[in-house]
Amino acid sequence: MNLADQIEAIARRATAHVTAASNAFSDTQRRLTAELAEHREDNDPRERLREGLRREADAADVDTPRLLLPADVAEASPHRRATDE
Repeated sequence: MNLADQIEAIARRATAHVTAASNAFSDTQRRLTAELAEHREDNDPRERLREGLRREADAADVDTPRLLLPADVAEASPHRRATDE
């Protein structure tokens, strides 16, 4: 086995170890997040109220559509045609 093959084999093993560690970390993080959410729901009834209030506040932050008038009808429109006076 030449040097390039040895380096490639080491790199492949290292990549496999890093990938496995990353997957294990992600799985643990998802599990802990789910356990925390379950714990909060079970132990703090106010958490559901807080979450509802957060959702309502987020919904209120969204801009509501406004009625837009055509530019030639709007009084303060910069696109309005100037009258010759």
